[in-house]
Amino acid sequence: MKRLPSAAPEGSLYGYVDVNAFEEVLACNIKDVIADFCLVDAEIIRSYVSKQLHGNMNEIVSSCAELFFKGHTLSYARSAGISTALGHPPCVVLDMEFAHDTVSVDFKLVLGEFSVGVHINRVLLSEISETDFDPRSFAQIIASARLRPLPPRFRSAYCPANSLRH
Repeated sequence: MKRLPSAAPEGSLYGYVDVNAFEEVLACNIKDVIADFCLVDAEIIRSYVSKQLHGNMNEIVSSCAELFFKGHTLSYARSAGISTALGHPPCVVLDMEFAHDTVSVDFKLVLGEFSVGVHINRVLLSEISETDFDPRSFAQIIASARLRPLPPRFRSAYCPANSLRH
């Protein structure tokens, strides 16, 4: 497996990837999973995370993902924490993994008081050239992992044709 190079500062050398574009594609494609996850009582989630009840968190994530993704494509990576930055409300950070076909993505799902974020830590590719892997091909791989198509309102500009940016 090859690791995708991380993003470099603007004006960097050829060969580096804009991770923000990949994060946008991933975030748009898991919005329905996140919406389902947000229906779980926040106190239960915080309790499971603070007590390191990874089996319970895995069950919650699995039940939310199974409605939208093929089996074990989107999963909890058995690590979570509560971030308590000074002057900010606490947020829950879950380590997650997307694995389908020739791509494996390790990322963090950040659940804040009023916002949700995705931060990609690592992208592993097998049998795909780094030059052939871009946000559009990533969107196609995620689309093939879904049980049903992504609703048009969730699509990013990197998703296939006729998509709307939100």
